[in-house]
Amino acid sequence: MNDRKNSGKGSRSFAVPHAAINALLQAQADAVTIGAYLKLAAHTESSGQYSSASVTAIQNAVGGGKDRFNRKRAESTIAKLCTIRATIQAAEATPVVILTPTFQVPKGKRKQRAIVTTSSAPLLPTQPLVYTREAWLKEQGGVLPDGPTERGKIMHVLPTFGEPLDKRVWFGSGLVFGDGEDGFISNPLQQLKNCGDVAARLLMAMYAGQDLDRWFGVPPHKFPWKYYKLTETSHGQFSVLRGQNISAVGPTALWNLVDNANSKTCFKALEALQASGFLYEMVVLLNRNPVPAKFTTGDPYGEIPEDAEILCDLGSPSHFGPVQPEIELGLGEGYLDTVKDLHWEEHPYDYLAIIPNGSQAMIAGLYRLRFRVTNHENAFVEAAERTRLDATAAALKMLNYIRKAKNLKPLTRTLQCSSIPLQSHSMIFNATQ
Repeated sequence: MNDRKNSGKGSRSFAVPHAAINALLQAQADAVTIGAYLKLAAHTESSGQYSSASVTAIQNAVGGGKDRFNRKRAESTIAKLCTIRATIQAAEATPVVILTPTFQVPKGKRKQRAIVTTSSAPLLPTQPLVYTREAWLKEQGGVLPDGPTERGKIMHVLPTFGEPLDKRVWFGSGLVFGDGEDGFISNPLQQLKNCGDVAARLLMAMYAGQDLDRWFGVPPHKFPWKYYKLTETSHGQFSVLRGQNISAVGPTALWNLVDNANSKTCFKALEALQASGFLYEMVVLLNRNPVPAKFTTGDPYGEIPEDAEILCDLGSPSHFGPVQPEIELGLGEGYLDTVKDLHWEEHPYDYLAIIPNGSQAMIAGLYRLRFRVTNHENAFVEAAERTRLDATAAALKMLNYIRKAKNLKPLTRTLQCSSIPLQSHSMIFNATQ
């Protein structure tokens, strides 16, 4: 694996080049192909290039059986990966997926479609996503870094396409190996296969776009998020902001990328990823007012401003709970207890917060990846966790200031994310214009 160390503060991890994910998305790869590539990548050494995973390993992880059908499928899947090619990036370039948004246009005019490209303008050479051992030695020669035993023999080579290790897309190894005896997914790649091809591509796109530093998960501006309708009631110098679950929001440009703009299929895929535990929603309090916008249906909603930041987590409606309850400290329970203590309960809501009058704020649901990197051996993880803890501490300090002003005892207990919303609604989905 890319990261064989386990500090006790998180699970192992491995990295995949952006170029490889872009190539899989452009090829509209199916779930078996994506799962096979992830299995190969999870068995690479520290450079992320030389994999000891065999055809049998692919067969067992993705196929679901040791019969001849699954053996043949594993062999054909590896052969397919050897034909999908990705661009070798210039040393100074960071490959990215650039989405051209879909706009509404007058009737009779052609609709602009999303395109996938990279940040490098000149045409650059390409390589297959995967080489078999034999093909690599035939083309490159030399000696492969085999381990001391047969299990350590390098069976496949995964080019890095010129991407530095710290610029690649990082995955928690649980996505391939499961979450242990106490977990709920014993074979994630087979479960991902059951979610469907669109779900597998959507998950890859969300991993590639993850922003732990700012959002501690998937950013809402180019990826799905959950819209909560807001109501606000004033109580002297403070207001109660209530959020009611209305709809999942999906950017049309992303749907173009993962399934040729079939929004119904994409929303179903998003639902499958949540229900299977690959994603979970975290409801958060943001420090900006929503921007008026409209769905493609014409219905109004409040968009998240570009400069919005998370003030604190409020809770997660996922039955599986958050990945790091010790980090994702939700204040939803603290706000609710305070509203009850002050007898301010009124109006329907799913989540609420107390804010100073005149402050900008909104409630929204953001998506986080369950099998993300949590190992402190990865330098960016600890800094991202510290950002979340500091934000929660600041929000708790403000809440206790409000409680003190209302002659209530301060909250001194450790607050964690509430696991189930106060009310449940059927899922509604909408695409942005």
